[in-house]
Amino acid sequence: MTLGEITIRRAESIADYVACQQAQRLAWGITDESYIVPLATMVGAQLHGGLVLGAFLPSGEAVGLSFAFLGRSEGRLCLYSQLTGVAPGYQGLGLGGRLKAVQREFARQEGLEGLAWAFDPLQMGNARFNLGRLGATSRRFVEDMYGRRTDVLNTNATTDRLIAEWSTAIDPPTRPAIESRGLPRLILQNEGPVARVEGQLTHPALLLEIPSDISRLRQEEPGLAEAWSLAVRQAFQAAFAAGYQATGFVNSSYLLQRTS
Repeated sequence: MTLGEITIRRAESIADYVACQQAQRLAWGITDESYIVPLATMVGAQLHGGLVLGAFLPSGEAVGLSFAFLGRSEGRLCLYSQLTGVAPGYQGLGLGGRLKAVQREFARQEGLEGLAWAFDPLQMGNARFNLGRLGATSRRFVEDMYGRRTDVLNTNATTDRLIAEWSTAIDPPTRPAIESRGLPRLILQNEGPVARVEGQLTHPALLLEIPSDISRLRQEEPGLAEAWSLAVRQAFQAAFAAGYQATGFVNSSYLLQRTS
């Protein structure tokens, strides 16, 4: 199967929606059916301002999906992307980026200024993709957004989330280049990760480090994973309250820049 044989398009039939549900199960390793987006919810969103996309094989099987609905962020209407995922075996092919690009173009054509979505701040791949590749930013942190979950990616974890914001402007404002070397760090590591924000929140830019493989820590060292979760939560909450936003991801750290 080549990438060119995979078609990204709106779900159109009941079979398409069912295929998207199966793609959701595969992408997140879901065994609890209560996590699956109901078919009626997807259809309702698709017909009333939302967007349900599938990455479809010629057979009709979906190997990726994206589900979004009309929402509001910072007082402005947006397309809120509840989930975007790609099934194992098809990850790393750029399907996630293609799904997000179609979402963005849809939002632009609908006259919306941006998209928003939530992501795990401790997942390095998500941070690099959302802030580094797509160019989204974040200035909002939601503590334990969904409560405890049992899917593979969220086992042994609180569901703290960053809210990404992505402009639909064809030429979004450029960001000044920042040299990350030597910037103050909001998390210090001695015997374990600790948020240290006193005296740091006066700098124009900061770094906020996360572990290189939080999934492994959650499985093998849940205590250390919980310590990282708490430190990252405290650091983000303090930085956002002080007027910073996350504007990039450098090596293993978020780049935070003061906006006010």
